[in-house]
Amino acid sequence: MGIYKVEIKETLSRVVEQEADSYEDAESLVEERYDNEDIVLYPDNYQGVEYSQYPSPKIKDSFNLTIDFDKKQKDVYISDDYSSGATYKCETMEDLMIAMKIYFSNYLELETENKNEEEMER
Repeated sequence: MGIYKVEIKETLSRVVEQEADSYEDAESLVEERYDNEDIVLYPDNYQGVEYSQYPSPKIKDSFNLTIDFDKKQKDVYISDDYSSGATYKCETMEDLMIAMKIYFSNYLELETENKNEEEMER
């Protein structure tokens, strides 16, 4: 039996409105308001939790990634040199980030080294 480190990430999220001349200005103003604690996130802003191996596993090999977006179908196709690829529904940047995260979780080859397990076997 080994000892493993598991990272826990909680996500808090809140949408705020900000008057500005551009999105970049609005983001900057909201960041400033947040840094000055004029905007505070509370437990009722909870959006979810993720668990992951710590430290994050390293990528095993180099790879080339292909991403094709079909605006009409609202699909994104992601593939690399080693997989047949996968298609995901995608309308927003957030959808694309989620699709890439799912693709990497399912298809990317990672190193499976566990130092604690190796040390215990010695």
